[in-house]
Amino acid sequence: MNVVMQEEQHYRQLQHLEAAINACALSMNIDAAECIMSLNGQMAAALQLSAAVVSGKNIHDTLHPADPSQWERIWQDLRNGISVKEQLCFLTDITTLVWLEAAISPVTDASGTIQQYILFGLDITARKISELRVMEDEQYFRQILENLPIGLQQFSPEGISVEMNSRQRKIWGAEHAFLTRPDYNWLNDPFYRLNGLAKMFEDVRLTGKTLKREILLNYAEKHYGDISRLFPVYYEATVFPVTDRQSRMSNFFLILDDITEKKVAEISLQKSERLLDNIIENLPIGYIQFDNFGFIRRINQTQRFFFNSPHPAARRHFNVMNDELATMFELDQLFLQALDQNRALRVEKKIDFSRDERWTTVGREVYLDLTVFPVVEPVDKEMIVVALVNDITDKKLQELENRKNQQFLLQTGEIGKIGGWELDIDTRQVRWSIETYKIHDCEPEGHIDFEQAMSFFTGEPRQQLEMMVEQCILSGKSFDAQLPIITRSGSAKKIRTIGQPGYTNGKLVRIFGVVQDVTEQLEIREALTRNTELMRLFFDTVDMGYAAMEKDGKLNFLNQKAEKMIGEKVEMGSNIFEVFPRLSGTVFYARLQECIQQHVSQSFGIYFPKPDKWYDFLLTPMQDGGISVFMRDITESRKMQKDLRKANDQLSNLNKNLINQNKQLEEFAHITSHNLRAPIANLRALMQMHNEATSIQEKDLYLGMLHEVIKKIDETLNDLVEVVQIRKDLNVEKEKLLFADRLQKVRDILLVDIETSSIRITYDFEQAPAIEYPRVYLDSILQNFITNAIRYRSPEKTPELHLHTWRQNGNIILTVEDNGIGIDMERFGNKLFGFRKTFHRNKDAKGIGLFITKTQVEAMGGSIKAESRLGEGTKFIITFRPE
Repeated sequence: MNVVMQEEQHYRQLQHLEAAINACALSMNIDAAECIMSLNGQMAAALQLSAAVVSGKNIHDTLHPADPSQWERIWQDLRNGISVKEQLCFLTDITTLVWLEAAISPVTDASGTIQQYILFGLDITARKISELRVMEDEQYFRQILENLPIGLQQFSPEGISVEMNSRQRKIWGAEHAFLTRPDYNWLNDPFYRLNGLAKMFEDVRLTGKTLKREILLNYAEKHYGDISRLFPVYYEATVFPVTDRQSRMSNFFLILDDITEKKVAEISLQKSERLLDNIIENLPIGYIQFDNFGFIRRINQTQRFFFNSPHPAARRHFNVMNDELATMFELDQLFLQALDQNRALRVEKKIDFSRDERWTTVGREVYLDLTVFPVVEPVDKEMIVVALVNDITDKKLQELENRKNQQFLLQTGEIGKIGGWELDIDTRQVRWSIETYKIHDCEPEGHIDFEQAMSFFTGEPRQQLEMMVEQCILSGKSFDAQLPIITRSGSAKKIRTIGQPGYTNGKLVRIFGVVQDVTEQLEIREALTRNTELMRLFFDTVDMGYAAMEKDGKLNFLNQKAEKMIGEKVEMGSNIFEVFPRLSGTVFYARLQECIQQHVSQSFGIYFPKPDKWYDFLLTPMQDGGISVFMRDITESRKMQKDLRKANDQLSNLNKNLINQNKQLEEFAHITSHNLRAPIANLRALMQMHNEATSIQEKDLYLGMLHEVIKKIDETLNDLVEVVQIRKDLNVEKEKLLFADRLQKVRDILLVDIETSSIRITYDFEQAPAIEYPRVYLDSILQNFITNAIRYRSPEKTPELHLHTWRQNGNIILTVEDNGIGIDMERFGNKLFGFRKTFHRNKDAKGIGLFITKTQVEAMGGSIKAESRLGEGTKFIITFRPE
């Protein structure tokens, strides 16, 4: 009875379990023949099948799996008694999919024979479709990111690269560590720390904010035939963080956008702007820019120099429309005309700047070639007016002078035997004066034609004259030329022919002019011109003013730079104190008298308060009794003072300096080769013996010897480095030094040696007590001479050393004379100042002191020599050439 009740209770539990399963899950029973026995309503609804229709049918004919190979594999496992749990996809019609999370288990009897199969599952179609959509979306966006025209790269918070798109891989290149080293942390790469990319990442990681910067990422190589060039590659880098659901920064992304073309264009534009500014600033003519109200906005340095313009703050008050001087000479009308007509205007103006000293210190009449034109400012779109100012005063004055000369020649033609001529344009007939016939060795014959007149010229001179005549006919251009002729008697002469157009009622009807035999004058003039032009060419290329004058101040020559400094054209024969009145009341006159009386060059600077200018002067006596005056404006940069040398010294010392430099190079190469070859050979030999030694004692011995050789090489290298530094550092700072003070300083340093040796040191610095020289060099020179006098003193005498200075030809001479053991000059004179050359068996001698001293003296343009005899001491003569 109890057993029956238990079975009923168990049956009811199974029924409840089946009901619960049917309520939430899909189920299907399949018999051993793989035919459907039953399926619950959930399964029928999901698969859109009717239980009555499919019961008894084979499951393979009823269900339509989306993946037949998966379905076949599952049934193979089931037939082998293996339970299966997988996600299955079935087609309910052609396009509709049903996804099941299914567990299928075989049910066996006691003998292990499969009786049926039970399928339980859940309908996961909605979830699966959502997952597929997410996957499709992810694939879609991945394709978009992969094909973006910009680089995109994902990083972990530690800076490790996680993933990147194809553009980013192309940017880095296949060999980059990002693609070859999985553990690569680029934040420690010095290159990315230098260009700021690593700092961007760290700042984003620290602040959590997106950063965008322009980065020079790398350099690209471009090939042009056999030439390869490197070009910078610029990128716009953007780094931003991505947070997780807890708002923690979980990933970082880097975007790289190639902006090389844009950046290069910007740089090119900036260069163009700078180039334009530089061109404007360095134009050989003046440049003034006005706004459309007439106020000055900018002037270039040529204009500032020409007008000696005021400070920009003062210039802002200048207005061309209401300035008295501008109105007086109708510059305001020119400004308005350019604006109204919107075109360029070019005029010549004669302006008297002595009428107004507020804006310029020119103080005289000048001729200006003015070009005024309007321009639309590209940024603000405002109309501005530009004036190009060319000072043609010299040219204009020369033209006036030429006209006077031509008139004078016509008036004095008979006295000066200058002939006249005239060409009729229509008839081509030529008329000569009597003097013209004489110049051509002809008898007066009345009128001659143009061809007969041209027959006295041959070859290129004839072509040149024909071309000048033709230009005069076409454009009314005058000509003045010196040409060779062959006279009727066969004599070769050089003539000067001048031609001018002649007009009647505005029509060119004739060309007239003069002709002069200049054969003898040209021969003299050519010789003088060559010398004069060579001198002018030289002094006009020198970046300083130059004047040649008499002792009383009369000017014989003035170069262009000097005239610009004075600010006006200077006539030769003028007095420099009248031409350059600012010299009055300065030290110029006193130094000029010293130069004349002592016949010694004088170098000094003068400050002129009114123009606020510094000038450097050098007065040099010439052999003919005249004075050369070199002037230099050092206001902008007084540092240029050290770089300028005397013009005469440049000519006389150029060849010597080149020879000396070549000699120093050859000497240094010889020293290096000679003094390093033997020690290095010793090193090689000692190393070989050390390697071949069998005992430790031998090896230690050779190591000790190696140490000594290396020590000697080190000493030699240090000495060579010191010499190279001395020869290299030609701009070592100079200062005014007193010989007595520096000698006392060195004596204090060598106090012990001096006291020990009992050397007696005397000096006479009265004639040249001071020198402009590097302190370290002078101390070193004095110390070397005192040390040598102590080291090579005679044991039979009380050591003595005497120093004496005086001036000679603008130089300072120092003699240092001792009473030591002396030197055999016949044997060692040519090696006395050599590197590591010793001539005595003194154990302390290294042969470097005199070499260093010679190097220091010659580095400053000086020279050193010695006089000595064995047993009678040595005398060194040093010539300093202070600037």
